[in-house]
Amino acid sequence: MISIVIDANIIFSALYNKKGLERTIINLILEKNEMQLFAPVIFREEITRNLENKLGFNRKTIETNLNYFDIIEIPYQNYNVKLSQAGKLVAHQNDIPYIAVALLINGIIWSGNIKHFRHLKSSKEVIWFNTRNLFNYLKRKNIK
Repeated sequence: MISIVIDANIIFSALYNKKGLERTIINLILEKNEMQLFAPVIFREEITRNLENKLGFNRKTIETNLNYFDIIEIPYQNYNVKLSQAGKLVAHQNDIPYIAVALLINGIIWSGNIKHFRHLKSSKEVIWFNTRNLFNYLKRKNIK
Protein backbone atom coordinates (compact mmCIF):
# COMPACT_ATOMS: atom_id res chain seq x y z
CA MET A 1 0.00 0.00 0.00
CA ILE A 2 1.33 3.43 -0.94
CA SER A 3 0.65 6.02 1.77
CA ILE A 4 0.28 9.57 0.48
CA VAL A 5 0.11 12.63 2.71
CA ILE A 6 -1.97 15.13 0.78
CA ASP A 7 -1.49 18.87 1.21
CA ALA A 8 -4.57 21.08 1.43
CA ASN A 9 -3.56 22.89 -1.79
CA ILE A 10 -4.05 19.66 -3.74
CA ILE A 11 -7.60 19.23 -2.42
CA PHE A 12 -8.30 22.87 -3.28
CA SER A 13 -7.02 22.34 -6.84
CA ALA A 14 -9.01 19.12 -7.25
CA LEU A 15 -12.23 20.88 -6.24
CA TYR A 16 -11.49 24.04 -8.22
CA ASN A 17 -10.70 22.17 -11.44
CA LYS A 18 -12.53 18.85 -11.62
CA LYS A 19 -10.85 18.02 -14.94
CA GLY A 20 -7.35 18.80 -13.71
CA LEU A 21 -4.53 16.37 -13.02
CA GLU A 22 -5.01 16.62 -9.25
CA ARG A 23 -8.60 15.38 -9.54
CA THR A 24 -7.53 12.70 -12.02
CA ILE A 25 -4.96 11.37 -9.54
CA ILE A 26 -7.40 11.48 -6.62
CA ASN A 27 -9.96 9.56 -8.67
CA LEU A 28 -7.27 7.01 -9.53
CA ILE A 29 -6.38 6.65 -5.86
CA LEU A 30 -10.04 6.11 -4.99
CA GLU A 31 -10.43 3.47 -7.74
CA LYS A 32 -7.36 1.45 -6.75
CA ASN A 33 -6.77 -0.35 -3.48
CA GLU A 34 -3.04 0.28 -3.73
CA MET A 35 -2.97 3.78 -2.23
CA GLN A 36 -4.40 5.67 0.74
CA LEU A 37 -4.56 9.40 1.42
CA PHE A 38 -3.58 10.82 4.82
CA ALA A 39 -3.42 14.31 6.34
CA PRO A 40 -2.88 15.86 9.75
CA VAL A 41 -6.20 16.60 11.43
CA ILE A 42 -5.51 20.36 11.08
CA PHE A 43 -5.87 20.14 7.30
CA ARG A 44 -9.68 20.09 7.59
CA GLU A 45 -9.72 23.56 9.17
CA GLU A 46 -7.29 24.92 6.57
CA ILE A 47 -9.13 23.53 3.55
CA THR A 48 -12.54 24.52 4.93
CA ARG A 49 -11.40 28.11 5.44
CA ASN A 50 -9.90 28.31 1.94
CA LEU A 51 -12.89 26.75 0.20
CA GLU A 52 -15.33 29.03 2.02
CA ASN A 53 -13.32 32.21 1.46
CA LYS A 54 -11.96 31.65 -2.04
CA LEU A 55 -14.58 29.49 -3.76
CA GLY A 56 -17.68 30.30 -1.71
CA PHE A 57 -18.33 26.66 -0.78
CA ASN A 58 -20.72 26.03 2.11
CA ARG A 59 -19.82 23.63 4.94
CA LYS A 60 -22.14 20.85 3.75
CA THR A 61 -20.54 20.84 0.28
CA ILE A 62 -17.08 20.84 1.81
CA GLU A 63 -17.88 17.94 4.14
CA THR A 64 -19.42 15.93 1.30
CA ASN A 65 -16.32 16.40 -0.85
CA LEU A 66 -13.86 15.67 1.94
CA ASN A 67 -15.73 12.50 2.85
CA TYR A 68 -15.67 11.43 -0.80
CA PHE A 69 -11.87 11.80 -0.90
CA ASP A 70 -11.53 9.24 1.93
CA ILE A 71 -8.62 10.97 3.65
CA ILE A 72 -7.49 9.40 6.91
CA GLU A 73 -6.94 12.26 9.34
CA ILE A 74 -4.08 11.68 11.77
CA PRO A 75 -4.66 13.22 15.22
CA TYR A 76 -2.08 15.57 16.72
CA GLN A 77 -1.33 13.18 19.57
CA ASN A 78 -0.17 10.58 17.01
CA TYR A 79 2.15 12.78 14.94
CA ASN A 80 3.42 15.15 17.65
CA VAL A 81 6.35 12.78 18.32
CA LYS A 82 7.66 13.67 14.84
CA LEU A 83 7.20 17.47 15.03
CA SER A 84 10.76 18.22 16.09
CA GLN A 85 12.23 16.12 13.30
CA ALA A 86 9.76 17.60 10.80
CA GLY A 87 10.64 21.14 11.90
CA LYS A 88 14.23 20.54 10.82
CA LEU A 89 13.10 19.60 7.32
CA VAL A 90 10.88 22.57 6.43
CA ALA A 91 10.96 26.27 7.25
CA HIS A 92 7.26 27.04 6.88
CA GLN A 93 5.42 26.37 10.17
CA ASN A 94 2.15 25.34 8.49
CA ASP A 95 3.94 22.52 6.62
CA ILE A 96 5.45 20.87 9.70
CA PRO A 97 2.36 18.74 10.56
CA TYR A 98 2.28 17.34 7.00
CA ILE A 99 5.96 16.38 7.21
CA ALA A 100 5.40 14.90 10.69
CA VAL A 101 2.58 12.69 9.38
CA ALA A 102 4.74 11.57 6.43
CA LEU A 103 7.53 10.65 8.84
CA LEU A 104 5.10 8.82 11.13
CA ILE A 105 3.54 6.67 8.40
CA ASN A 106 6.59 6.55 6.13
CA GLY A 107 4.52 8.16 3.40
CA ILE A 108 5.00 10.33 0.34
CA ILE A 109 4.11 14.02 0.56
CA TRP A 110 1.98 15.34 -2.30
CA SER A 111 2.00 19.11 -2.50
CA GLY A 112 1.89 21.65 -5.26
CA ASN A 113 3.82 24.13 -3.14
CA ILE A 114 7.19 23.89 -4.85
CA LYS A 115 8.61 26.86 -2.94
CA HIS A 116 8.06 25.19 0.45
CA PHE A 117 8.94 21.60 -0.48
CA ARG A 118 11.45 21.55 -3.35
CA HIS A 119 14.45 21.21 -1.04
CA LEU A 120 13.00 17.84 0.07
CA LYS A 121 14.03 16.40 -3.30
CA SER A 122 17.42 15.68 -1.74
CA SER A 123 16.00 14.47 1.59
CA LYS A 124 16.61 10.91 2.66
CA GLU A 125 13.87 11.14 5.30
CA VAL A 126 10.84 12.25 3.27
CA ILE A 127 9.77 11.83 -0.34
CA TRP A 128 7.95 14.82 -1.86
CA PHE A 129 6.16 14.88 -5.18
CA ASN A 130 4.40 17.69 -6.95
CA THR A 131 1.40 16.63 -9.03
CA ARG A 132 3.27 15.91 -12.26
CA ASN A 133 5.98 13.92 -10.46
CA LEU A 134 3.39 11.87 -8.55
CA PHE A 135 1.55 11.12 -11.79
CA ASN A 136 4.80 9.95 -13.41
CA TYR A 137 5.68 7.88 -10.32
CA LEU A 138 2.30 6.13 -10.43
CA LYS A 139 2.75 5.44 -14.15
CA ARG A 140 6.17 3.88 -13.46
CA LYS A 141 4.54 1.74 -10.76
CA ASN A 142 2.00 0.73 -13.43
CA ILE A 143 -0.86 2.23 -11.43
CA LYS A 144 -3.17 3.76 -13.99
